[in-house]
Amino acid sequence: MATPAAPRIGGGAINLPLERGRHPLFPAAGSASRGGSGVGRLDGRNALITGASGGIGRATAIEFAREGAHGIGIQYARNAPAAEAVAKESRALGADPLLLQADVSEREQARSMVGTFVGRFGRLDALVCYAGHPFRREEWDADFGDLTEEAFRGPLRIDLLGSVFTAQAAMPVMKKQRAGAIVLVGSTPAITGDRVGIPYYVAKAGVLALTKGLAQILGPYNVHVNAIAPGAVDTEAMAGLSDAEMRSLAEEAALKRRGSPEEIARKAVFLCSDDASFMTGVTLVVDGGYAMR
Repeated sequence: MATPAAPRIGGGAINLPLERGRHPLFPAAGSASRGGSGVGRLDGRNALITGASGGIGRATAIEFAREGAHGIGIQYARNAPAAEAVAKESRALGADPLLLQADVSEREQARSMVGTFVGRFGRLDALVCYAGHPFRREEWDADFGDLTEEAFRGPLRIDLLGSVFTAQAAMPVMKKQRAGAIVLVGSTPAITGDRVGIPYYVAKAGVLALTKGLAQILGPYNVHVNAIAPGAVDTEAMAGLSDAEMRSLAEEAALKRRGSPEEIARKAVFLCSDDASFMTGVTLVVDGGYAMR
């Protein structure tokens, strides 16, 4: 018996038959037209990852390569050697990496970055936005009344506006494709609140709100927009914390430990795969139970 046609979605944006058990715009692994080998959840897809020279962004680029992604855009701002190391590792896993130096908080640079990526690979199947304001202890620990304008402008400019400008650049490409996945990155304390790090949490709360807005805008085009809200994760940003602070962060989580970059990266893989084909506008809280404290 023939599979029934899907209802029209979003005022006529798409009206496609549904293959049983799979959304048609998340192609089956191993699609020959996209160069896949048929072995991973992201086989043959092309993904652009901002903030990919270190931390969770680096881990995500590597996980995408392991899961069969073909083109991997590695955006970085300053640390070219670190970005080159990520490219080398992803290439060894069979991916075709592209180094992209850009300041994503500058709208034209974000547009140029996406244009360069699409010019190289022809498609943009997944966008993951990790680029963020660097951790600065003096900003994190400052009393709220003493926080400067710059303490707020930094995270708002890079974490929030960087996500805005990169998503704006990707939108026309994904809408034309009638397919795509965007993953934005918030933070658990942007949901729960905290006494310190308020400029960072304000920016990340904006990212979570942006996720829901974009999901509404892009849903009719079969573009899925979701977010990850990590808790305490062992990245370079943790290097400035004392042993006592590191232990305290672990103890605050129900699982009594910090997360690894790979544990977050695998959630990005999931959100960009067929397994998440009926998810959009969702924030995955990945914090070891920190939010329940």
